[in-house]
Amino acid sequence: AVSARLDSLESWAFHALLVLPYMFYVGLFFVNVLILYYAFLMEYIVLNVGIVFLPEDMDQALVDLGVLSDPGSVLYETD
Repeated sequence: AVSARLDSLESWAFHALLVLPYMFYVGLFFVNVLILYYAFLMEYIVLNVGIVFLPEDMDQALVDLGVLSDPGSVLYETD
């Protein structure tokens, strides 16, 4: 009798979790879309600001930013 009562209680809890209003899921979807939108917007802005203010000496710019520790450590030749 106890196990049957526990089974019915578990199925009730599971059923209650499944019957969330569909608008809740619609809201979650739009929140995720907004997060992705702002992530790509920030990436677009950062990349374009970097392109607009791109310095002549890329290696020195990377050293100034701390990306490269040594200007001579690049793997390619720049003209």
